[in-house]
Amino acid sequence: MKATKTYFTLLIFTLIIASCNRDLTEDFIAIEPIDIEYKWWILTHKNYASPGIYLYNETTSTIELELSLPENLKSPHALAFDGESLWVGGNGENESIYQLNPETGAIISQIRNIETEGIALLDGYLYYSNYNIINKIEKNGTLVEEIPTVNSSYNIPDLAIYNDNLYYLRYSETGPVVKLSLSKKTETIIPAIETSGTYCMTIFNNEIITMSALNEINHNNIRTGLLISSQPTPFDGWITAIAPYSQE
Repeated sequence: MKATKTYFTLLIFTLIIASCNRDLTEDFIAIEPIDIEYKWWILTHKNYASPGIYLYNETTSTIELELSLPENLKSPHALAFDGESLWVGGNGENESIYQLNPETGAIISQIRNIETEGIALLDGYLYYSNYNIINKIEKNGTLVEEIPTVNSSYNIPDLAIYNDNLYYLRYSETGPVVKLSLSKKTETIIPAIETSGTYCMTIFNNEIITMSALNEINHNNIRTGLLISSQPTPFDGWITAIAPYSQE
């Protein structure tokens, strides 16, 4: 009997030691969820209700800041935030990309004669779409690289960069989001995303974020495109761009 008890005790002790040395994987322990604040810069068009740039807290459903658009920006469609400045552009004739103060909306700099519907930033460079070409430029406007696309439609409505991959939108009833590897220049279509009214997009917290035709913020799985959640917003105008406030 004593031998049996001793063996059982050693077995339990061995299992405890083994579990302590085991890698803490998701299938082994329950990980407490981390609270994430979803806060966005949202661009609304000049020709519709309440044009401007808004800092919107989706978590609390509140508008925290409203900025006026540059006076000469005719058709605002593109927006990005690098943690220090807002970058906004449009697809009207002879448009510019404007660098703005995110607290006041004041113009810091201007890159002239660039028409675009999408802007993204990575490592101090700007990426913008121009028809079915993605251009990489310095922040003074100097062209660095032209990146042709394989799966785009006639025009690219929006783009975003996440983990060295560039994601862009296309006008398509199936697979409207395409992932483009910036290192390999290969493309993968993200399936399953709803296409109705999908005009602008960004990436945050391993999620593809799109806006519905009813100005709802849709959260989608970054690999499969499956819908995670949909949240209404208080905006009445036409939302043409969305960008994360937090820089991951």
